[in-house]
Amino acid sequence: MLFGILLLALACNRVWTWYRLRHIPGPFWVSFSKYWQIKTQMKGDWYLDLKEVGDQYGKLFRIGPNQVMTTDVEVIRRMSHFKSPYTRGPFYQVFRYLPNQDHSFSLLDDAEHTRRRTILGPGYAGGPHLENCIDRQCSRLIDLIERKFVSTPTEYRPFDMTLNMILFTIDCIGDMSFGGDFGYLDEGEDTYRFIKWNEDFFYAAIVISNYHWLIKIASKPILNWVYPTVQSKHGIGKFIGLAIRAVETRLAATDKTRKDALSLFIDHGVSKQDAINELLVQLVAGADPVATAIRMTMLFLTSNPKSYDKLVAEIDDAIAHGKVSSPIKDSEARQLPYLQAVIKEGIRTFPVVTAPLFKKVPKGGDVIDGHFVPEGTEVGHNVLGIMRSTEHWGDDVEIFRPERWIEADEKTYDMMSSVLEIHWGSGRFRCLGRNVAGIQLNKMFVELLRRYDFSVAKPQASLKIVNSGFFLMSELDFRVTKRENLEN
Repeated sequence: MLFGILLLALACNRVWTWYRLRHIPGPFWVSFSKYWQIKTQMKGDWYLDLKEVGDQYGKLFRIGPNQVMTTDVEVIRRMSHFKSPYTRGPFYQVFRYLPNQDHSFSLLDDAEHTRRRTILGPGYAGGPHLENCIDRQCSRLIDLIERKFVSTPTEYRPFDMTLNMILFTIDCIGDMSFGGDFGYLDEGEDTYRFIKWNEDFFYAAIVISNYHWLIKIASKPILNWVYPTVQSKHGIGKFIGLAIRAVETRLAATDKTRKDALSLFIDHGVSKQDAINELLVQLVAGADPVATAIRMTMLFLTSNPKSYDKLVAEIDDAIAHGKVSSPIKDSEARQLPYLQAVIKEGIRTFPVVTAPLFKKVPKGGDVIDGHFVPEGTEVGHNVLGIMRSTEHWGDDVEIFRPERWIEADEKTYDMMSSVLEIHWGSGRFRCLGRNVAGIQLNKMFVELLRRYDFSVAKPQASLKIVNSGFFLMSELDFRVTKRENLEN
């Protein structure tokens, strides 16, 4: 009898779940469970499958019992506006690294999120101190390439772009916020096995992000043991210890001359615990997207000789005319139009974060693309669908073609730039590290291409990509040779 009642209750719940969003287009079977989401994320084709469903069903489509996705840029901007009643969905709290403690990315409380962003903002704003940190790590990467990865006519020394770019971005974060690099670029190794931890966390995050009640259970004191601890010698636990030490050392220091992101956090009133949490999210959320942007743009360039040659020619000409320092300054890089076109086109062609970033529909519901969406529904971003939309980019949308940014008139260029920025978030949810990422990208391509020639070592060995909103990638080996007779 009890079993029958429970079965009937479950059936009624499933029917109601289907009914409340029945009018929104999408595959019928996704209405009843999150099986499709978990399956496509585990398979690693999340971003591609989302685009395919969006292409079939339109700008607003259903992907789960309470989840819909939008490809409408104006809707995303409206949800993210500073006065919007939309709030973040529970998806964000998957990325807590300490029990019941939030950083800028995981916060759901709007007022606290706004307060935290205000005092954290100066640490992410850029400036000479930040450029100096990135310059040091660029120099260390060049030194690593010189010692271990330059090939000659008689010796091939493979340079794994997948591995070495994330080692670079991790050490940049160390220099910018932890008081010094982590030594990853010393020998080109994952010293604290952070990359291995990230890969393991990837699959756990898929399950937890789809069943939010797991977050609440894990937050109970009796289950705090599931979180990493400072006693860990590897993975995020090791970095928790490093973050605590960095913040405590800085707070106790009498010499306040070092200026970096952490010092600016402290100067603007960020608490000790909030600073620790922010350092952790910088590492997890900040390292891989920039590394992915560099590695994929380099792959696109080496696969398109015309684009590669044009960028190298622009860099060489700027050097010859004294327009570029060594290392290049961010302000100088912004004056190189083809470099900027390559960076923009690389991110457009391969958006490096495709997580849904769900927002909750406010009380009273909302109308999105002609469909009423009830309150409490989670609305996510179909990022690849936006970046491959012919409405914004033209008929050759699938092609890496930097010239589209050069050829565009002012109105079209501004429209494309505005749409591209959606990739970094919008309004009060815009990525705090956007400026940092821009400086890293502006410097890296110039510092590499002014010194070396790059070619894909094994074109026949396809790059393996796994995506559930964030990316895992297999080895991507390049042959690196020195450019001769150049004044760099």
